[in-house]
Amino acid sequence: MFEMNKNYTREFIHQVCGGNKQAFLPMKNGKVVAACLRTDLNPQAPDVIICNSSASANAAGRTLSAQRDAIPVFIKTDTDAYRFAGLYAPDESFVTPLSCAPYVQNCGLTSAQVSRVIKMQRR
Repeated sequence: MFEMNKNYTREFIHQVCGGNKQAFLPMKNGKVVAACLRTDLNPQAPDVIICNSSASANAAGRTLSAQRDAIPVFIKTDTDAYRFAGLYAPDESFVTPLSCAPYVQNCGLTSAQVSRVIKMQRR
């Protein structure tokens, strides 16, 4: 499906996985189908995903944290270039500001702006 460390466009990721091309956690048929992460907002990616408090990010984070299947995770490297980092599945999820705080450092968001932190595990 995807080659390790190879760059893909959002259009290609969308064609293969489906979901919203603009969402960092695109969803299809009620499931998160990929993660397209920026390191300025997710400095520990692909091991940790930080969801802001917007309604869409909150809903996608809640959905992903309940899934058990691995999803392809991509890290943005340039304008419309996302490097495939591997298949990851949710391992742990944190929602309280105190439990999220250790992961929020250097992400450009305050603890109050974070709705969920999801620790991912490589599959």
